[in-house]
Amino acid sequence: MKWSRLKKLGAVIMAMTCIAGFAGCGKSNTGGKGTAAKFPTRQIKMIVPWNAGGGADIAVRTLQPYLEKELGTKITVVNMTGANGWIAWNELLKEKPDGYTIAQMNLPTVYAGWMDPQQKRNANLDSFMMVANEVTDSDCLVVKAGDDRFKDLKSFLDYAKKNEVLSGDNGVGTNTHLLEVNLTNNFKDLKLKQVHQSGWANNYSALLGGHIDVSYGGVGNVLQGYKDGELRVLCVFADKRSKLMPDVPTFNELMPGYNITSPSDRGFALPKGVDPAIYKRWVEAMNKAISNEEFQKKMADLGQNINYMGGDEYTAYAKKQEENMKKFATVLGWNK
Repeated sequence: MKWSRLKKLGAVIMAMTCIAGFAGCGKSNTGGKGTAAKFPTRQIKMIVPWNAGGGADIAVRTLQPYLEKELGTKITVVNMTGANGWIAWNELLKEKPDGYTIAQMNLPTVYAGWMDPQQKRNANLDSFMMVANEVTDSDCLVVKAGDDRFKDLKSFLDYAKKNEVLSGDNGVGTNTHLLEVNLTNNFKDLKLKQVHQSGWANNYSALLGGHIDVSYGGVGNVLQGYKDGELRVLCVFADKRSKLMPDVPTFNELMPGYNITSPSDRGFALPKGVDPAIYKRWVEAMNKAISNEEFQKKMADLGQNINYMGGDEYTAYAKKQEENMKKFATVLGWNK
């Protein structure tokens, strides 16, 4: 009897050991790879740092259904505005790096978050995993239609040399703020008083309401107001004219001898630490979604200039742009 009981007890212990072993083996052998292979298994949150309805937000929401198709899951877009994008990016960096939270990334705006010592942030470019760039938009100088003070670029420059001009941008360290700085560096006598807003939507309403005199916005942002006759676009800060506004000259075209451009890149980033296989899944999904012909047609109709870069290429580009950003550090007082 004792031997029989011992045999039974041994069998039970062996069975329990096998069960435990299988559970343990499942964790150790598959681990991240098993999770990555199944990704995604639930809904994804996509954070947008800007107001709903603006060009940046529209670019994300237009891409959303195509990404959902590629990933096979629902994506919830969440707008988190404030701190020139850093409310959203701080939220991203606090999330678990499991691939289920991603944020729109704006270059060069994000760099001010750590290059400006007043921000006292520990984050840097290595805090993010750069997934893909979706859009590159060039900024325009815009005024309210019918404002006789600013009929063209020359009249704007002449007026701003003699009178204070309220100049609306998207916030400290954003591409539009840097454009203002670049203008005043090249034209020392311009009397531009910077009015920091929280995105194009606020600049647009302030401009139409007469609360600011001029503003800057990407082609994708200003195109509809331009078509509707609410805005006058004085120039585009790009190497060549936009195909969407072919009658609007570039700044460099109107001002020979100068080279002032203002590109704004909008893409996507994950927090550092995401499983490489899940990161690869994201890069592949972005590539397919952004390459979709139907999506590209919709973006063209919206005035959004697609400029896809993915994975390593996008990461290298972001690092190069960060180096370019350093030339503004002294002017902005970031080296003090």
